[in-house]
Amino acid sequence: MRLKKETNIQSGELFDRALSNIRHLLSNSVGTLKITLEVLLEHYDQFDESKRTEFLERAVGQVAKQQQLLDSMKTYSRTVVKRLNPINFEAFWQNWVQEKREVLAIRNIRLIVRDFDKPMYIFGEERMLGLVFDAVLANAIEAMINTEDPFIELSLYDEEDLKIVVRDNGPGIEQDQLEKLFIPFYSKSADRSGLGLPLARKLLVSMGGSISIESAPGEGTNVCMWLRQAQRNH
Repeated sequence: MRLKKETNIQSGELFDRALSNIRHLLSNSVGTLKITLEVLLEHYDQFDESKRTEFLERAVGQVAKQQQLLDSMKTYSRTVVKRLNPINFEAFWQNWVQEKREVLAIRNIRLIVRDFDKPMYIFGEERMLGLVFDAVLANAIEAMINTEDPFIELSLYDEEDLKIVVRDNGPGIEQDQLEKLFIPFYSKSADRSGLGLPLARKLLVSMGGSISIESAPGEGTNVCMWLRQAQRNH
C-alpha cells in the first residue's frame, strides 16, 4: 500500500516541530562543546600542545555546526516569493530539464521525461521555482545512492492546475519518516540541513501551489506538485 503525505500540517504545528528540531540540534552541539572545553580546562596542564590543539579543534568544529544552523535558519526565513508573475512554464521547464540531464548523466541516473508540447503559463517567480525543483530533485538523487539501475521520471499533467510529478525508483520511505519530511530542520543525515523539502513546500504555498509525497518501502517515491495556471495575457 502506498502512503501519501499531504501538506496539511498546520502552521502552528509546523513551527512547534521545527523549534523542537532546532532545540535538539543546538542541545547536542552545545553539550558536546561544553564537555570538550571542560575536559580541556581540567587537564590543560597535563595535555601537551598536540592534545590541546586536538580539543580546541573539536570545540571549533561544534561552533561551526552552530553557525551552520544559524545560516540555515536565515536562509529559510529570507528565501521568499516577493512577487507573482505569469511565467512561460514551457520555456522554463525545457531549460531546467536540459540542465538536469547533465547532472543526472554524471551520476549514471536515467532521466525519463513525459511532458506536453503546448503553451503553459503559471503564477510564480522563476528563481524560486528553480529552487523548488532543485530541492525535490536533490532529494530523489540522494535517495538512490545504492539503487541498481536508478532512474528519475518527470511528468507534466495539464489539469485545472499544472501538476508536476517527480518519480524515482529508490528504496521508498517508511511511514514514520514520511510524516516528517516537510518539517524544517529534520534530517536523518548529520551533513544535511533538513531544509530542502520544507523550503520547497514554503515556496510552493507562497505561489498558490501545493506538494504531496507518495511512498512505501520498496516502491520508490512520487513527489507531486501543483502550480496555478495563468492566462498568457493576465
